[in-house]
Amino acid sequence: MAELRVRGTDTVLTEPGAIKDFVGAYGLDYEVWNIDKLHSEEAKAVEADTEQERILEVFSDEIEALKERGGYETADVIALSPDTPNLDDILAKFDKEHEHTEDEVRFVVDGRGVFVIHAPDDKVFDVEVHPGDLLVVPEGTWHWFELCEDKQIKCIRVFTSKDGWVAHYREEAAE
Repeated sequence: MAELRVRGTDTVLTEPGAIKDFVGAYGLDYEVWNIDKLHSEEAKAVEADTEQERILEVFSDEIEALKERGGYETADVIALSPDTPNLDDILAKFDKEHEHTEDEVRFVVDGRGVFVIHAPDDKVFDVEVHPGDLLVVPEGTWHWFELCEDKQIKCIRVFTSKDGWVAHYREEAAE
């Protein structure tokens, strides 16, 4: 389950309802999906050409409901680990403050990472996501993303456009 930490305070939230309420006040959405279904006998029997396709099939009902709610069109799976070629270059795209012109939607299948949100009231908070956590960072929300120490995460990503989102960095906005 996720852990939310408000920087500069002692506030730490771990209860899903409290996290949902807190991030909801800033326009974000947080849900917990049943990650155990990925390891069920039924899920293991799903025939797919790749592990990514199997994951998408296992969570197809949840993904379709999310697409319908948010107007999203496509989903994929991304996996990062210390063995990922050019990992530092990939992470450099996410670790600077940026926003998108569409929602950033992530469901964590494995591993963990931290979304750092810079709210309009200048509050900064970390949402450390774990397997089973879905976080929706709405378009126009300043944020950045960091992997945890083990540098490992696997996520379902959901997009409005088949082209995916484009990051607009804070430095670019100031120019």
